[in-house]
Formats: sequence, C-alpha cells, structure tokens
Amino acid sequence: MSISEIRIAVSKALLRGDAWPPSLPEFVALGDEYEIDFDEAFDRMIRQKTKGDIEYWANQEVGFSCRRQLNDRDARAKHRKALLKYREKDKQGKLPPRNLVRLADKSQERQLKDLKRPTPSQFKQGSIFSRVAELGRRA
Repeated sequence: MSISEIRIAVSKALLRGDAWPPSLPEFVALGDEYEIDFDEAFDRMIRQKTKGDIEYWANQEVGFSCRRQLNDRDARAKHRKALLKYREKDKQGKLPPRNLVRLADKSQERQLKDLKRPTPSQFKQGSIFSRVAELGRRA
C-alpha cells in the first residue's frame, strides 16, 4: 500500500466509527483509491454525464440497455458490474484511451469508388428509389 492509500484507509476507518483497529483485509479494502459511489455513477449514467474513464467505458458497454431496456434494480446491478470490471482494468493499466482509431479500422475502409451502387433498373420505374439511384450513378 502506498502512503496515500494508508491515509485514505485511516480516515475512512475513523469516519465510519467502527471498531478500531480494523482487520488487515478490511484495512486494505478501505485504502482502495478506486472507490466508486455507485449510486452517483448510476445517476450520471442516466443523465449521460460521465466522470472519468472508468465511467465512460462502463457507460459505453451497458449504458443504453440500462437506460432503455432494464428495470431499475437490474440496471443498477448491471452498471455496478461494468464499473467494477473497468475499475479492475484501470488498476491493471489496460483501460483503452477514449476515441481510439486503430490501424485495423482504417485498413478495412473501402474507397468511395469501390462501393457497389444500385442501378435505377433494380427499382420500379418512376419510384423515389430509382430516382435516388440515378442521382447516385451521376456522382
């Protein structure tokens, strides 16, 4: 444990008012610098206002389903699990940077001239689709 983690653990133990001294595993858990207030993080996820990279990546993974598809209890559990996952990745230094464009992504892009465009003959004569295909053929 670093000195800052020890200070955090001591201040938390004193503020909690539990029996002093705490056991060693409790003390180590108290010194965790990556403590997350899960309720506040969930509220920020609902408002789409992330705070830090851990919340950003957790929201990218489960934010949509938590906001739109799940009930409150299941959404909170899923969001908490994602936050813990990305907290561990951050501790290990494996958290990816935001908005990272990889070389593999660039290599898979096709040129505009190589795209297959529909022809007007594929659609009913005079339909909007045939007119749009005609415009695309001119470009």
